[in-house]
Amino acid sequence: MSPPKIYAPNIHLFAYQLRKESEPQKNNLQELFKKSENILKEFGINQTLDIQDKPGYRVELSAQQTEDDASIFFEKWSDSPITGIAYPVRIHDTFALALNVRRPEKNEQGIKTSDVDIDCFERLHPSDCWMPSQVNASLGQTLLLTLWYTPEKTWQFWNSREDQKKLKSLADKCLRAFIPENLETPPFYRSGELFGSPIFEYGIADELENYCHVLVWIFVTPETDTKLQEEYPNLVDIFCYRHKITQAYKLSRSVYKVLSHSYKAVKAEIAIVESLPDNKTLDASNLEDLKKTLNRIPSLNLSYVELIRDLNNYRLPLKINLQNYERELKLIQKKYPQEDLSFLENFADEKAHIFQEQIQADLDYFANGSDLLEKALNAIRGRVEIEQAERDRELQNTIQSVGTGIGVGVGVAGTIASSFTLAVDKVDKSWALPSREHLLLWPHPFFGAILVSCLFGGAFGWVAWAIARKVIKSSSQPKTVSGSQSAAVNRRLPEAD
Repeated sequence: MSPPKIYAPNIHLFAYQLRKESEPQKNNLQELFKKSENILKEFGINQTLDIQDKPGYRVELSAQQTEDDASIFFEKWSDSPITGIAYPVRIHDTFALALNVRRPEKNEQGIKTSDVDIDCFERLHPSDCWMPSQVNASLGQTLLLTLWYTPEKTWQFWNSREDQKKLKSLADKCLRAFIPENLETPPFYRSGELFGSPIFEYGIADELENYCHVLVWIFVTPETDTKLQEEYPNLVDIFCYRHKITQAYKLSRSVYKVLSHSYKAVKAEIAIVESLPDNKTLDASNLEDLKKTLNRIPSLNLSYVELIRDLNNYRLPLKINLQNYERELKLIQKKYPQEDLSFLENFADEKAHIFQEQIQADLDYFANGSDLLEKALNAIRGRVEIEQAERDRELQNTIQSVGTGIGVGVGVAGTIASSFTLAVDKVDKSWALPSREHLLLWPHPFFGAILVSCLFGGAFGWVAWAIARKVIKSSSQPKTVSGSQSAAVNRRLPEAD
């Protein structure tokens, strides 16, 4: 069985570049549109896109635009006929390019062109010129492949299960012919209907690293082609908001990874506080560790708060662009009340809202980290102050004891001085050294005086030290941090992913 023929295949590129203004009167206006000129050169078309920017929220950039058309048309009839349009526009802070290259439905004489094989899509993709790696649009791109299965067939029952399988197989083959063999084909995501014809979506928005968004739209009714042309500017806007939503979520995931590592650092600092003994005096090593923690926490907290702020900064643009996306859909729905737009609504309902909820959940998850760091900082400060005050009192106690000892020493010295005369007076009198006849004798009064003085001095010194110790111990109770601080610090943090 020979492969099916297709009619009038089209490639539509919707690419989006964030506007940058690095210097006054200078921006990257030309970057994206130069890429489109390079794509056209691959087809032998030397077309310059003459564009100019001006103030406004939505500005059509073609310098040659007429009152009712801002598209730039081009064609090439030699060899294989190629025609198409370029539609440059700026949407707020984003340059958008819609570029269409197609095999025309009719030739120069107005005669219908012949059907072609599916591998025509390969010929419409020279040098991989349409791929994201070549276009390199900062906010991403959508590739839309359109074709007629046959121009005459009405396909009244195209949505039967058997016909759905045939159309899905046809879409897969077209995509496989379009994507170079050396590149991976984006995975199939879902199928649906738009403007009366089946449409197939490839590429999953959650897979942010290698996301390539491709749509294959198989026309089975002329109304589909007509509505596509009528709503072309709206589709440019819809895909713009879609990619800004996806990009905001992608950037939020980058912040999430860094924030997760920072959160683990927060847990490590909290663990230091949790490990402190409540009713035990800290040794010099513990006290030094706490002082180092005091130096680390402020900078860690500042970095942590900035990451939370960055994550929150992506939540707002995602929300705004989701509202814009839904607004554009409502405009189309108002124009076509009977049209089923669920295929486009699906992204808002199943993806964008989930992205928004995920960022909010992340913010809630990490929010208590900064509060706990502040409480841990206060707890450590309180503990260090208590320990330092106790050590100061211990020093004071030691000084008092030493002072008492010095006083006793002075007393002893005085006693020695006053007792020296006793030693002199008794040398030739009744006192003598012990002998065999008198082994046990009372000590010389000199030594007795010294012994008694030392005993009294030591006793008074000990009493003074004990009283000071008791006063210090009673004044330092309790030695633990306050109940609110202790509860905050000892509360366990949830595990980070």
